Amino acid sequence: MDIKDLLIFKTLAAEKNITKTAERLNYVQSNVTARMKKLEAELNTQLFYRHPRGISLTGKGKLLVKQAEEILLLVNETKKAIQDSDEPHGSLSLGTNETAAAARLPQLLVNYNGKFPNVELSLRVALTTQLVQDVLEHKLDGAFVIGPIEDSQLEAIPIYQEELVIITNPKQDIKLSAKNILTRPNCPYKTRLDRWLESNQMSPGNRLELSTLEAILHCVEAGLGMAILPKALASQQINEGALTIHTLSPDEQTVDLFFIHRKDIYLDQAYRAFLRLLKEEEHSH
Repeated sequence: MDIKDLLIFKTLAAEKNITKTAERLNYVQSNVTARMKKLEAELNTQLFYRHPRGISLTGKGKLLVKQAEEILLLVNETKKAIQDSDEPHGSLSLGTNETAAAARLPQLLVNYNGKFPNVELSLRVALTTQLVQDVLEHKLDGAFVIGPIEDSQLEAIPIYQEELVIITNPKQDIKLSAKNILTRPNCPYKTRLDRWLESNQMSPGNRLELSTLEAILHCVEAGLGMAILPKALASQQINEGALTIHTLSPDEQTVDLFFIHRKDIYLDQAYRAFLRLLKEEEHSH
């Protein structure tokens, strides 16, 4: 059984289309088809149902997907271990939520890149739920996420606590601000804002979903409504008097940020260097 055949099989299982698989792997379509027929002949079983809309996995095909993922992961981890050296090099694929990306992460990445220029860093911003899934599926080496994290497959390193505040336009009556709640899709803090409004005998108004925290800040400054977010992201506007902050109850005032990675991955020198720098940076704050 050839490793390349397993990679093609795994990609085809995900894409469900021979043309897309060939494009993704930079192969010709006939090569993809021939190698999958060869794999089916070698295993003496049908792995795919072929139909006009594309392909789908048979029962045996679904079983092989899990095995192929484990084999390819083992091969990749073995390469990392064998090719590792004292000098950090290679690649490091990280994920982060928007809060950490805007407030804490830039300086950490600049420092890491300056100390270890032979490591190729990549960063993707997404919601915590997606980041956790991507780390579990080995799509990311690690990620900064909002806790708590309770998955037994993950190592969760506490990084810091972030203070949450409610922000409004200082020239606007707070009840008028509450007519529009500015939030992001799947905002993890919105229930805290709802409870704060209830405790202050106000009803939440229309929910306007915006794609970025920056857009939310600008809209609150303009008097469009109120929002809840980490205080660090609005520190400049708060200091300049462009925003008014309202504090939450002590038990809802903070949110914990963690760095997560799978427990079963090989931590090469590039990864170990990142974890050391991460701990140094947090101890300095």
